[in-house]
Amino acid sequence: MEKLESYKESIDAILIKGKGYLAPDFSAQQLAEQLGISIFSLSRMLKAIYGKSYSDIVHAHRIQDATRHLKDKRFAPYSVDDIGMMVGFKNRQSFFTAFKKLTGMTPDKFRQM
Repeated sequence: MEKLESYKESIDAILIKGKGYLAPDFSAQQLAEQLGISIFSLSRMLKAIYGKSYSDIVHAHRIQDATRHLKDKRFAPYSVDDIGMMVGFKNRQSFFTAFKKLTGMTPDKFRQM
């Protein structure tokens, strides 16, 4: 259990506090390499610690940032697509799909509210 907690701290430091989730090309493989473990071990660890997969964790943090940006008047000049790119999505489709999965609506609809 101590080992899991130690890995959680490292994962949080890299992915969340270090904002690794914002990098569009930052992969689970890269995270596993930084932690010095196999991708299989990382996958099992993420399920044990967070109850989610790597992509679900990354998408949740990206969408959390996107919702903040979409509400923030300072980001009003930016398009929804721009905001998707700012938070780490490579393309519009993946941003819209993840956003709708987590919020139940499109980013455009969310911004209008």
